[in-house]
Amino acid sequence: MKLITGEQKLLAILAHISYFLGGLGFIIAPLVIFLLKKHDTFVYEHAKQALVAHLAILVASFLVGSLCALLIGVFLLPIVGILWLILLVTSIIAAIKAFNGEYYEYPFIQGLVDKL
Repeated sequence: MKLITGEQKLLAILAHISYFLGGLGFIIAPLVIFLLKKHDTFVYEHAKQALVAHLAILVASFLVGSLCALLIGVFLLPIVGILWLILLVTSIIAAIKAFNGEYYEYPFIQGLVDKL
């Protein structure tokens, strides 16, 4: 088994919890890590998982926000809230796995991740 360095763990953790950066930082941080660390399998896989998860929640939020203009989306707001909560919990789990030098796959989105 290959030894995972502290820098690799830090970058993987940052990719997962980048939504704390606010704004579009939760997309930009994992994207930059994903693009710059293609040679590092551990960091690359963690950044890819985080990027797809964050993009999925961004798209869902945008769609529901757009539907709110038609008053339909108001009923979908609790679902988006639950999705954000799931992202928070799974991101923390992924960060812990990265800290331990382990890989993690987000639930529900693996088909999208495999296509990337």
